[in-house]
Amino acid sequence: MLLRSLATLAFAILLTGPIASGEAANFESPAAIRGAVQAAAEAQYAARKGMIVEIEVGEIDARLHFAACAGVEVTLPAGNAPLVTARVSCRDPYWTLYVPVHLHAWGQAVVAAANLAPGTKLTAADLTMARLDTMTANGAYLTDPAQAEGKILRANIQAGAPILSPLLDRPLMVRRGDTLVLTLIDSTVTIRTSVIAMEDGRVGDRILVENPDSKKTVRAAVADAGAVEIRLDAPRGDY
Repeated sequence: MLLRSLATLAFAILLTGPIASGEAANFESPAAIRGAVQAAAEAQYAARKGMIVEIEVGEIDARLHFAACAGVEVTLPAGNAPLVTARVSCRDPYWTLYVPVHLHAWGQAVVAAANLAPGTKLTAADLTMARLDTMTANGAYLTDPAQAEGKILRANIQAGAPILSPLLDRPLMVRRGDTLVLTLIDSTVTIRTSVIAMEDGRVGDRILVENPDSKKTVRAAVADAGAVEIRLDAPRGDY
């Protein structure tokens, strides 16, 4: 479907003088201009692995007249935005036109198999695959359910809606007050001791832990449920 609702976005900056009505045969047709934009967009955006790309070029106001041009130039922005603006220009005679282009890149992505509430720990049963316009997902969509399994939802998601990476948290592996095994590791020896978690944490988080005997605290990285570690051979400043 053509972008009729975007037709008002197409406008021109004409630096040449007005063209007489008798010179209508020397106009650059809107169809030819749109064809040039379509070809340029296909060349720039169509090479997307595993995607079906659709390009919709906006209408050009038929009241705008452009002198015929032997070398129409089309410039398109880089990036993955679903709506871009093509700059169409001619050097001789000089004119410039801006035309909206709507992009779709259809591919398979992970979506919710049912309505899901915040705090849900995702399982395979919560997830399915569906066709998605990936241009609308800003690169945050997932292509494998395993990428979401075990993660925690931050927000409500309706059945059929894409599971986007910003909506996912790693599960909490340690909670404040838990008794943990702290492993101290260097290149020659490994020492283990019991500590108390002073903060919640996910795998990879560095949380404050306390030695229950000395009451001293230190930061350690969450390694697993009930386990934190400090690598004494890590670069200075890591702990």
